Amino acid sequence: MPAKCPTQARSRLNRRCRLAALAVLALAFAATANAAEPSTLAVASFAFKDTSGEVRDQTAEHVARLKEFGAVLQDDLSASPKIDLVALPCEAGRCGDLGAIATQAKAASARYLLVGEVHKMSTLVGWVKFAVLDLSENKPLCDRYLTYRGDTDEAWRRAAAFTARDVGKYCMP
Repeated sequence: MPAKCPTQARSRLNRRCRLAALAVLALAFAATANAAEPSTLAVASFAFKDTSGEVRDQTAEHVARLKEFGAVLQDDLSASPKIDLVALPCEAGRCGDLGAIATQAKAASARYLLVGEVHKMSTLVGWVKFAVLDLSENKPLCDRYLTYRGDTDEAWRRAAAFTARDVGKYCMP
């Protein structure tokens, strides 16, 4: 067997390295080309329920907090590269029943719909119950129940931010 000269060995090694690099680049390009498009999500206005039994009427505060909750939720969801938010054509809080909301979300080209409720159990404890519905399969994709502490503006903002992170991390494909 003839001895290989060092230049031939280096040349073959360089060709193998170049081929391996090309293969890695081709795989990276294919992965990027097949990267999933962001999921289209419509967000319905969350409902509110107060079963705390507190004597003082806090309706105005809760309406303002629920509005801020919705704004923080929408802002944080729109920051996710996995999610493309689509607006519902109905006015906030006047979207009708779930069937009407789903119809409006489909008309807005949403694939998924987020619906939910903020429930104030006491001044110390509240929870956010929500579901992400797959509109093309007509079934829930995710159904979650999160608790939070406090009945302050800051507590509600944190609950909204946590809800948005939870939706993005566990509920969207």
